[in-house]
Amino acid sequence: MFNYIRAEFYKLLRRPYTYIALGIMLALEALFASMFVFHNSHSMATPFGGAIVSIVELGTIGFCMCLITGDIVFAGQYKNSTLKNEVSFGLSRARIYLGKLVAQALLSVLYLVVMMGFFLGLCAVCLPLESSAGFYSAPDALIIVGYFLAAGLPLWIGGQAVACMCQFLIGGDMAASFAYVGIVFVLESFFEVAGLLIRGPVGELLIKVVGYFPRPMLDTAASVVGDWGYLGKAWLVGLFWLVACTAVGLSGFSRKEIK
Repeated sequence: MFNYIRAEFYKLLRRPYTYIALGIMLALEALFASMFVFHNSHSMATPFGGAIVSIVELGTIGFCMCLITGDIVFAGQYKNSTLKNEVSFGLSRARIYLGKLVAQALLSVLYLVVMMGFFLGLCAVCLPLESSAGFYSAPDALIIVGYFLAAGLPLWIGGQAVACMCQFLIGGDMAASFAYVGIVFVLESFFEVAGLLIRGPVGELLIKVVGYFPRPMLDTAASVVGDWGYLGKAWLVGLFWLVACTAVGLSGFSRKEIK
């Protein structure tokens, strides 16, 4: 397994796609930070703490990045007929599936570390560190961001498992992407509407289930900073999505005919 993961990383680190995607995200972060710099030169200054807390409003980007990193690792293997070669070579389907999932998750974490380090460092260099009225101090802002990232990490990994499942079970890249978007961003709305239309215990259960989808969990994390019970719940929810989607994806891939 370790050799397979290492081989996957060898391939993705030599794909221009890996660096182009990261470069675009860093450029967007630089543009975002420059907006604070521009605002500071023409109006009341936004300090470092006031700028970095904006991270908690951008958690949805993490779920979008799961789709990108999944695409980088999976690399359209159904379309290019390379997955058939791996199976024909004698590699077990479990090793192929789990190896790619681990590679996707590790790449996602690597992207997260680089992107957060770049944005925090850029804000620290370009913006005043001293707090002013109406803004969080630098230590308080770092605590908020740290808690948000700690709660978001398992949920994003759960989203990565959804992306991997869709890629392995659905042959078309576009169809797999739409399926991922449907599960992560749309399915919760169907549960909520169904819960409102169905009366009684079933409807209440459906509405309660909505709160355990990754995106609503992440949205709530920003308002409960310091709640260690909620942080533990976020990790359990992320673990559930990881295990459930991996079980479904691996089971389906094991029976799937590869052409």
